[in-house]
Amino acid sequence: MNDMIEYIGIPFLKDGATREGLDCWRLVVMVYKDRLNIDLPACSGIFADKSLASLKRISRLIKETKKQWTEVKKPAPYDVVLLRTSSFHVGLVTGRRTMLHISEEINSTIEEFTSLQWKDKVEGFYHYAG
Repeated sequence: MNDMIEYIGIPFLKDGATREGLDCWRLVVMVYKDRLNIDLPACSGIFADKSLASLKRISRLIKETKKQWTEVKKPAPYDVVLLRTSSFHVGLVTGRRTMLHISEEINSTIEEFTSLQWKDKVEGFYHYAG
């Protein structure tokens, strides 16, 4: 999906909701809205810290929206890749081995989820079933 170039270079901003700054989930939300006309929950403020209250909010959100996602073994473009890091992290599959993502360390970019940096951190791939 070379057409994802317009999303490259967006700076990271926790709970950011515009091209001026986004977090990893809001990047997925933006692309789903722009490209698929699908409104995903924005989850504003939910990842503010690693407190027990935040973890409980995340847990509730996952339970509420889990039925909207189907785990897949062979990801396709627009599937979400869940990554195990020191905190919550997601990317958006853009090709056979690539993902669009953003983190505190880097502006939005496309990288291979099969790279040494990411391959052991992949928890799974999820297709939006609505």
